[in-house]
Amino acid sequence: MQDDLDDLLASAARRPAVPSEALMERVLADALALQPQAPALRPVAAPRLGLLARLAAIFGGAPALAGLGTAAVFGLVLGYYSPATLDYLVGSSADAAEFFPGTDLLTTEG
Repeated sequence: MQDDLDDLLASAARRPAVPSEALMERVLADALALQPQAPALRPVAAPRLGLLARLAAIFGGAPALAGLGTAAVFGLVLGYYSPATLDYLVGSSADAAEFFPGTDLLTTEG
């Protein structure tokens, strides 16, 4: 009896079990039915920009506006602090300021 069982197992090992086509189709159909479905894609509208954001985009964005604002403030400060205003604030004449007292760079020839 032991020999019969060994012969049966040996013949089963030589011939692997191949599933039928109908079984494979049913297994694949069940697997496809259990797959998660991808959500439907909806078109997303572009966000609407406000007036200030559109104006900033015209000038090149926030960094460009920062530079433009800095230049504008600097221009206003320079316009406000004219030499007459400096005379009033400092208490002396702005014409008396000499940056290079020992040299005369602009009137020297050759």
